Amino acid sequence: MSSREPGRRLLIHSGAFRDASLKSEERRAIAVMLLIAMISVPVLAFTDFRPVDSRLKIVGSLAGLALLAIQMVSVMQARRARRTGRDMPEGTRVLFVAIECSIPTAAILANIRLGTLPPYTALTAPPILAYGVLITLTTLRLRPALCVLGGVVAAAGYISLVLLVASDPAARLTTDDWPVVGFVMAPLLLLVTGVAAAWVAREIRGHVEAALEEAEAHRRMERLEHEIGIARTIQQALLPSGPPRVAGYDIAGWNRPADQTGGDYYDWQCLPDGRWIISLADVSGHGLGPALVTAAARAYVRASSAHHPDLGSLASHVNQLLAADLPEGRFVTMANVVLDPRGGPCALLSAGHGPIALHRASTGEVQQLLPQDPPLAVVPDSRFGPAQTIDLMPGDLLALVTDGFVEWSRAVEPDRRDPFGVDRLHESLHRHSALASADLIRAFVADVSAFAAGVPQQDDLTIVVIRRTN
Repeated sequence: MSSREPGRRLLIHSGAFRDASLKSEERRAIAVMLLIAMISVPVLAFTDFRPVDSRLKIVGSLAGLALLAIQMVSVMQARRARRTGRDMPEGTRVLFVAIECSIPTAAILANIRLGTLPPYTALTAPPILAYGVLITLTTLRLRPALCVLGGVVAAAGYISLVLLVASDPAARLTTDDWPVVGFVMAPLLLLVTGVAAAWVAREIRGHVEAALEEAEAHRRMERLEHEIGIARTIQQALLPSGPPRVAGYDIAGWNRPADQTGGDYYDWQCLPDGRWIISLADVSGHGLGPALVTAAARAYVRASSAHHPDLGSLASHVNQLLAADLPEGRFVTMANVVLDPRGGPCALLSAGHGPIALHRASTGEVQQLLPQDPPLAVVPDSRFGPAQTIDLMPGDLLALVTDGFVEWSRAVEPDRRDPFGVDRLHESLHRHSALASADLIRAFVADVSAFAAGVPQQDDLTIVVIRRTN
């Protein structure tokens, strides 16, 4: 496929190009009419009123009127096509070109037949110049084949005139009147003019194709960016607008996608029995596709949590739903925590998700909690659970973090990078453990950003911190 094929396909189906082409057809017709007016004024003004000149005026006037009529019809056809949203039939354009480029032939023939000019003079009279002008203006149709057609019609018409004059003994045309080489060169030049006009039309059309293709790509990109912007707005709206009010706990969450949309989300929901479920999930990949999956995962958890109060049962149910939705190779890691404001331990179930860090206020120790089950949507019939129970004492905190933090790397050497890692995660949490949850998150994010030292964020970042206050 040639490099111009996409542009050509766009031109065929482009309403903008069709409209521009029809406008160009109108302008071309108007240019021809102005040309006729410019030629007619001196012819009518400076020709004597002798019988021969009168006949010459008549011939010229008829030729001009014929051209005017064709151009007026062309303008009306183009305007009607623009109103109806359709293009001019290609056959109409072919007919117009054939008639236009035949009118100089008709004018020269009329001069010969009427005797207004000697035959050899008629063959060199000003109407011959109209051939080149009409062929050149055909380039505005941006159809190379029509330019070639104009050249062929003009050349064929002129050759027929030369043959007509040469076959008339009364014409007494000699090489002294006009060198025979002129009979060959004139039609040849008309053909060359048609080919040259076709080449110009092709080049102009190529530039139009490239511009249209670029404009179409830009339009598609703008539309895509607009749609992604809407998706981002919707996705951000699905995140909690503020921290949950859970007695005995200080909870905060934070999210920043790597692209305009991301594959992470966090959420919290009060269950019918008064308990709270805190969720964090990470869909494989990032971008628009994973963003759609996060919306589905959030909806599944919210719709199912009231009917599956046990975290193992909830994860099993959501796993079946996601496995039915996602293509092979896609999966979701998810951690759910259930808190009871009335007291007692919290329940945690990690379906392939990590890192999860538990900081004990009494000892300052940070413990890494490993996943109990595989990610969601990997094995449709997996049974998840049971959840592990964690006794959170006052001051203890539980941090659910996506791997975008620990995998964010800085450049150490040209061919080696150093990731933030779990150890630095634990050290940062310990150093800021006295802060409230929202402040701790801000301090932790600042630590990771400072460590990256300007290296762009490579993955979605999400963190939820759950602190026991009393």
